[in-house]
Amino acid sequence: MRITSGGQAAENSPEPDLSDPQFYGTGDPHPVWTRLRTEDPVHRQCPVGAKPAFWAVTRHADVSRVLARHTEFTTSRGNILTTLGQTDIAGGKMLAVTDPPGHKRLKDPVAPHMSRQAVRDHEPGLRQFSRRLLSVGAREETWDFAAQAAYYPIAIAGLLLGIPESSWDQLKHFTYAAVAESDPDYAPEGSSRSQVLSRAHSEIFLHFATEVSRPGRPEADDLIGALLRAAPDGEPLSREEVILNAYSLLIGATVTTSHAASGGLLALLENPGEYARWRASGDTASLVEEILRWTSPANHALRHTTDEVRLGDACIGAGQPVTAWLGSANRDESVFPEPFRFAVDRKPNRHIAFGVGAHRCIGAHVARLALTVLFEEIAGNFELIELAGEPRHLHSTFIAGIKSLPVRTVLGPDGVGLRDLQPLGKTTEEAL
Repeated sequence: MRITSGGQAAENSPEPDLSDPQFYGTGDPHPVWTRLRTEDPVHRQCPVGAKPAFWAVTRHADVSRVLARHTEFTTSRGNILTTLGQTDIAGGKMLAVTDPPGHKRLKDPVAPHMSRQAVRDHEPGLRQFSRRLLSVGAREETWDFAAQAAYYPIAIAGLLLGIPESSWDQLKHFTYAAVAESDPDYAPEGSSRSQVLSRAHSEIFLHFATEVSRPGRPEADDLIGALLRAAPDGEPLSREEVILNAYSLLIGATVTTSHAASGGLLALLENPGEYARWRASGDTASLVEEILRWTSPANHALRHTTDEVRLGDACIGAGQPVTAWLGSANRDESVFPEPFRFAVDRKPNRHIAFGVGAHRCIGAHVARLALTVLFEEIAGNFELIELAGEPRHLHSTFIAGIKSLPVRTVLGPDGVGLRDLQPLGKTTEEAL
């Protein structure tokens, strides 16, 4: 979706279908969210065709409450709109759709590997991945930053999960299809949404089913090994739980890093004064926090009420689906002064791009470090970087993403070494 810098409330506009992926691929939800925050912050989205009704929450405080209070709003029936109206078979088995206390049983085996210090140990690998991503700019004056950035989280997931590089290209395609099943680049002509999702899930699950069965896999010093060795409460995780949680970790990586990187770079290029301010200050930590707020790559989270609950002026019945729109919450005027201004030195910055509460993204430290390293390498290797065409946005209700970002680059003196590196994925020429 377009990440606007204005966001003026839409007046007399038709009621949008917030569950329509095309609305986010070709439209701009920010004017709609601005109006909802003011006029109808706990909005009931009426049924559209066969799609069930659901509630949409747009203010920072309400979104935070929905995400934090798992006793009122559960994930066990699904956590994204594609599961609406269905039974999520992963409920209670996968970290993302399991509430406390069962959540702890699935989180504890991987949490030590995702701590700030454990992640810091991976900085050399992340820096090498960043340089490989950017190495296309050492070969081609004009190239697609977003297409290359799409491989970045797959490489990081490969590092953490022990996925061989030979599998990255295939897994990249199917992870995107799993979260953007209506996007024309990932949905073959004539395929239904359910067919695309089924194929994507099957391919990813098959990869991890094969991976967890390899001899010696439990001894590996990676997240899959940690899941296979885990025995919370004295009982090992089932094979199904290991596969589902490996899948969840892969999808989680795909959701945040590449789209925050592309959206963040676009914001800098569209705001040259802020770009210059960041380069002069060297404060990449503040830049990354503003990029996360600005892009809010995890666009929404789905919950279901456990009982009747009052939220704002609305009374929501038990068992009702409620969507929390993080992209809207991170533009809430009551929390962020000038919310539609991209400010590289914004402080304080109370964004909730990683969520809130027990389900706050377990990979937050990884994502922050990966983005920090990438933007440090952009600043250090390129004398010039500018837009070379119109961005194309992902058709997805779940991910606020950019799938194509043409840029033109000129290497700086320190960037010459990029020419010796192998790109992370297909180069622009190979993709044509």
